[in-house]
Amino acid sequence: MEKPKKKILIVDDEPDIREFISYNLIKKGYEVYTAPDGKAGFDLAVEHRPQLILLDLLMPVMNGFETCIQLRKNPFFAETKILFLSALSESHAADLGVQLEVDAYITKPIRIELLLK
Repeated sequence: MEKPKKKILIVDDEPDIREFISYNLIKKGYEVYTAPDGKAGFDLAVEHRPQLILLDLLMPVMNGFETCIQLRKNPFFAETKILFLSALSESHAADLGVQLEVDAYITKPIRIELLLK
């Protein structure tokens, strides 16, 4: 029996970034979901329960920080890895990420080989 694919959710308001990351992750065999804002991302996370969420920080409706707080409040996501994606200075976003129990931080522009590690 085939092992189920790992699920990854990409939450970013930039369509090009969602498409670029999705393409590369699907090519590597992951099941990928995308959302244009934190609210839609949270809803998809509840529906699909991904193992990893790539979360942009600066988005409309609900930003990445707010989304992360909501995810971390929910026991369903206790084991879910969350990576912040942002063009913000690394130290500022990384400091906030530590406070919010984020697993990693990746700066934009995204190097796909770094993300795949």
